[in-house]
Amino acid sequence: MPGAPSVLEDVHRSCAEVAALHREHVSIDDAALEALADELVAAAEDVRCAVRGLPLPIRFSSLEQELTLLALFHLLDFGSGYLAAPEARRQSGGRQWREALLYGLLGLHLGGTRLDSHKLKSFSMYDLTQVFGLDATVEVPVMPGVTMSKPGPLQPLCKSLLAALNDTGAQLAEGGHKSLGGQLMAMGEELRKAGRTSASAFVEELVDTLPAFRDSVLYDGRTLTLARRAQNLAADLAIVYGSRTGEGQGEGGGGGRFAFPDVDQLAADSGPTTIAALRAKGVLKVVDPDLAATLDSGAELPAGPHERALRAAAVVACDRLAAAANAKPGNGSSGSGGAGAAGAAGAGPGAAAEAGAGGGESKAAESGAGGTEPATTTAAPAPEASASGSAAGGGGGGDGGGDGGGSSKEPAVTAAATAAAAAPIRPVDVGAYLAYLCEPGRELEGRARPHVTLGVTAY
Repeated sequence: MPGAPSVLEDVHRSCAEVAALHREHVSIDDAALEALADELVAAAEDVRCAVRGLPLPIRFSSLEQELTLLALFHLLDFGSGYLAAPEARRQSGGRQWREALLYGLLGLHLGGTRLDSHKLKSFSMYDLTQVFGLDATVEVPVMPGVTMSKPGPLQPLCKSLLAALNDTGAQLAEGGHKSLGGQLMAMGEELRKAGRTSASAFVEELVDTLPAFRDSVLYDGRTLTLARRAQNLAADLAIVYGSRTGEGQGEGGGGGRFAFPDVDQLAADSGPTTIAALRAKGVLKVVDPDLAATLDSGAELPAGPHERALRAAAVVACDRLAAAANAKPGNGSSGSGGAGAAGAAGAGPGAAAEAGAGGGESKAAESGAGGTEPATTTAAPAPEASASGSAAGGGGGGDGGGDGGGSSKEPAVTAAATAAAAAPIRPVDVGAYLAYLCEPGRELEGRARPHVTLGVTAY
């Protein structure tokens, strides 16, 4: 509908509204925000390269196959709280959920499993156990030498994962698509032909077509739109695949399927890792003592107003951080008018609301680098921890090469470096970089403790 706000505008607007309503419980510290913005400018090169897609050290036979694995990762990227406790991780080989998810998907691919609509529709509880190491049941002794299977603590997660897989398989079959990767390619091509190649149009189409990607909740009678997983997927597609020559291009030469011009409108990841990183940096202040005690103790934070307010505040904070960093004199993009999403959506109502910050469980942090050759991912070895990362694509499809030959290449390399330095820092970059800081051996390891909320499929 002409004049109607886009889904990404809804994300920033609704987060700013909710953060403002809840500021007596969760607020943003302006001084800490400015200090972190200074840090972002100092580390601008790393921040802009935070979104990297998935670190898959394998070769794919087609782009469709590669995108299928990427889309499945984002589709199932929820339920992290179920494996937060070490005792729960025993069922997944000691891995956090994203790591278990990535290794499971890699195992399916390397084992030759066809991840088509039929496979998704027929996925079973047994498959979940075999592929991801998740068991919905536990054995309970009923008498000496005799045990009985009963529902275990992971059963709700297993049911949600299974529903997402089965429902998505059914939707793909109904729409005549062989796989998730095929669906994404067809969707991108249709948007390109209609002149609607954008992250906003892609996210809207994705959540309308595949309900398992939806992420909207009610808050005080209004809709809070977050679309975390759909936005993370859009960021990966644009940053890692949008610049690839050939594969990302539609037929007939036009713009790339995933060359979204509005990546700066994508919000930061709104999951617990971003929230925890923003708290550790002093940007998010939890004013409510009971809420602070729950978060600090690692106890479960029930889904509801407080949890939703934290996510909204994280999105607003990351919007404001991007805007503040881009306004700094030391940032190559300052004065270039590229405040991006922060300017278009968050910085307006978000700054006035003084409320939240942007979501951060962004992919970059826990991930590796996406491939830069057509139909091939050549990232370094598989990650030790998770692959939450989305951002960065660091230079996704650049010349790749190193010293390459003589001075004739220097102008191109210099121009690319200059362009990268002048690019604005985007909210999605901020979220990805915050997640990166929480990785093992990084600054916030042990300081940022993501909260645990069960029973939701948002993160």
